[in-house]
Amino acid sequence: MDAKPTRTPGGKLALWLFYGFCLYTVWAVLRYFWVVSNVTGGDMGSLSGKLLGALMGLMVLGSVAALLGGLAWYTRARE
Repeated sequence: MDAKPTRTPGGKLALWLFYGFCLYTVWAVLRYFWVVSNVTGGDMGSLSGKLLGALMGLMVLGSVAALLGGLAWYTRARE
C-alpha cells in the first residue's frame, strides 16, 4: 500500500498561519461592523461609507490572505 504524502513542518506552519489569519479576518470584519454600526456622523455615518470602509479593509486583509494561501499551497504535500 502506498504511503500518504505528508506536509513538512514548514508546510504545516504555513497552513496553520493561513488558518489563523482567516479566523482573524472573520473576527476583524465582525468587529468592524459592530464598532462602526454605532457611528452616526461624518462621512462614515452613511451606509455607503460603512460598506466602502469594509471593502477597503477586506482588500488589504484579502491580499495578505492570498499571499499566505499561496505559501500554504506551495508547501503542500506532494508525492
